[in-house]
Amino acid sequence: MTTPIVDFNQRVIEEFRADHGRVGGMFEGARLILLTTTGARTGRPHTVPVGFLPDPDRFLVIASAGGADRHPAWYHNLVAEPRVTVETGSSTLEADAVVLQGAEREEVWARAVESDPGWAEYQRKTARVIPVVALHPVRTSHADRPEGDLLTAMNDAFRREDRLTTNHVTGPDTFDTVLTALTGLSAGAPPLPPDAETAEPFALPVAGRWANASGRTPQEAGVVLYLHGGGFEQRTPELEHLMAYHLSKAAGRPAFNADYSLAPEHAFPVAHDEVVAAYRALLAEGVPAERTVLFGESAGATLALEVLLTLRAEGVPLPAAVVPVSPITDFTLTNPSIDASAGRDVVSREVVEHVVGQYLNGRPNDRAPQSPIHGDLTGLPRMLLAVGGDEILLDDSRRYAEAAAEAGVEVTLDVYEGMPHAFHVAVLPAPQPPVGAVFLNRLSAWLDDHR
Repeated sequence: MTTPIVDFNQRVIEEFRADHGRVGGMFEGARLILLTTTGARTGRPHTVPVGFLPDPDRFLVIASAGGADRHPAWYHNLVAEPRVTVETGSSTLEADAVVLQGAEREEVWARAVESDPGWAEYQRKTARVIPVVALHPVRTSHADRPEGDLLTAMNDAFRREDRLTTNHVTGPDTFDTVLTALTGLSAGAPPLPPDAETAEPFALPVAGRWANASGRTPQEAGVVLYLHGGGFEQRTPELEHLMAYHLSKAAGRPAFNADYSLAPEHAFPVAHDEVVAAYRALLAEGVPAERTVLFGESAGATLALEVLLTLRAEGVPLPAAVVPVSPITDFTLTNPSIDASAGRDVVSREVVEHVVGQYLNGRPNDRAPQSPIHGDLTGLPRMLLAVGGDEILLDDSRRYAEAAAEAGVEVTLDVYEGMPHAFHVAVLPAPQPPVGAVFLNRLSAWLDDHR
């Protein structure tokens, strides 16, 4: 005979799995995962719905049991067997559970209480110290379903995070929570394939990692200088490394993922100046500018367009091509799609306003190079701009492409209809969503056409 709690949990689990992670009732709009542990006494799988805190590259869960005097069963299970399974609605991840201790536990607990004072109320009800557990993904798989369903699930995950953040005053954790959706979808990405070379061919003034699927040297083949996304203030290093590998394979040359300094501690122009220095150093090492590709995604795409203006102004030989994916090109945020696409994209005006504010830190939003469309675009290299048709930043790419073409730049604008921000991500385990593979194939063909 089942108990009411077991019946309730089972209904939540069934609804979660049937509806891509969406659950109604008391869990409507909540951050929720399904956690499966191995029974400490029975050895059988035990699945429960639990809330989680967003954190880059891991999930944080709290064993509150509603303030009961005993730890929940799932906590005892993961202490006995730390390997667990996490379901996010769009992906299933194997993860290793680590019970946080000392200062790390206190920092996360304080963040949890600030986010939801109910945690503090639970602690007041019991003499035990409520445990905080980090779930570190080690391997990811995706449901066997059409790409449209997977993309719907990805969109839903982002939008849940967006709703949870836009009802609050925009603060330093606003972008973190949106990014966590992508981190959860991609965390535990597989290791680099065996053909990947990661040796550092030479030192650069900016930290970063190399990935080479081409079997050629930077001096021979050129380099993809890869500027990651993350709103100028976040990184997902392992995912970026895998993306660099895919870029290297598509472009037929080594890729360097630049670990530029992040806002708000390092606002404009710190990252900008670091990328300029990295590019100059590549040329000094004998990497031919005419075989170098500058690739940026999201905030990294904005950074790429900024850097071009500075390199041209300083008389530095420009790269052969630049590929910006979903950039912010106008920091005044006046383009119509920012509001017209609200509710269709995975990010919102509030998130973008936060990103711009952190990055500029009071500097003008209508001047180049930081707001690239306000600069003189003449003389820039050929360009492949890519953007999702449902992005709030769609008009940023459209207007920039128009301005670049008017300035004589050879520019191609690819709009991926119905796609949200981060549509191009190709770091998910096989089988990848076809849109990621389509993007990489398009990039490879475009570069081949211009060799």
